[in-house]
Amino acid sequence: MTNHAVVIAGGGPTGLMLAGELALARVDVAIVERRTNQDLAGSRAGGLHSRTIEVLDQRGIADRFLSQGKVMQVAGFAMAPLDISDFPTRHNYGLALFQNHIERILAAWVDELAIPIYRGREVTGFAQDDSGVDVELSDGGSLRAAYLVGCDGGRSLIRKKAGIDFPGWDPSISYLIAEVAMTEEPAWGFRPNERGTNALAKLEDGKRVGVVLNEPRVRKGDEPTLDDLREALIAVYGTDFGAHDVTFLSRFTDAARQAASYRERRVCTCAASPGDKGSTSASRTP
Repeated sequence: MTNHAVVIAGGGPTGLMLAGELALARVDVAIVERRTNQDLAGSRAGGLHSRTIEVLDQRGIADRFLSQGKVMQVAGFAMAPLDISDFPTRHNYGLALFQNHIERILAAWVDELAIPIYRGREVTGFAQDDSGVDVELSDGGSLRAAYLVGCDGGRSLIRKKAGIDFPGWDPSISYLIAEVAMTEEPAWGFRPNERGTNALAKLEDGKRVGVVLNEPRVRKGDEPTLDDLREALIAVYGTDFGAHDVTFLSRFTDAARQAASYRERRVCTCAASPGDKGSTSASRTP
């Protein structure tokens, strides 16, 4: 059995950043990640906020993100845009950069820090005692850690198995986020309606469209269909623009939940959910 001081379940932005922080503090840390590489289905979230850039700057890696993103004034509060250009910080702006790039840059940093990543595996269970945690892996293997941290999203298996409650409220609205081809020229940019903000944006390949839009009624579940997307487009824009060939489609809501505790003995959780899809430090705007 391989031993580590800390094992992190989940190699997304949160898990990667935590691993880097611990490694800089000379803590023996490892990540367990179900993906075999850092490739991400879809571009996902679309940017970093000022405070996130400040933290990356404190770790000496902000320039890696700034060199690949686009600096923009994208701060806002309650649907109102805010110009933060006079804020007393070196990074008084947001950065437009898709999550697939964010994760790739973070993963390269983690690799430089020689942090082991057990890829193609998931944490399926654990048992803790007074001196550590035995971590069960999906391939039948196991790890021994002084501490186990769940960075595995709003539906965290680690949180659930640790018995940590997740209070909050149910959704009042649901959104679709998608990458799709369209036969007609879409209405680019933002379009507010009574349920919130919708947006259509040209993706990096210049062919597909990034879509974030609210649904006409609250829907739950992680497997929306092309018909669901078409229905939501028609409800907001009056047409589906000939949407076809979906390469990424998911749903999130405004459900908000917070872990009642971040630690149960030697097991910690990062579980907070501003929507059914879990949480990252990036914006969902396409």
